[in-house]
Amino acid sequence: MRLHCALCGRPMNQAAVMIGAMPVGPTCARKAGLIELSKRKSGLVFPVTVKRESRTLDLFEDGVVE
Repeated sequence: MRLHCALCGRPMNQAAVMIGAMPVGPTCARKAGLIELSKRKSGLVFPVTVKRESRTLDLFEDGVVE
């Protein structure tokens, strides 16, 4: 089962934020400013926690890609 963005309807692998029970993709969440809004922890916008595989090493040491 693939997720579909609640704002644009495109299929996605991983949701960036949830508006209530509806997933929003990373591109739409960034354009709509929902990522910053989800960090406030108020309202109906929640960040999605990603479970990391402990046996896999990171590609980049600091975890930030520019």
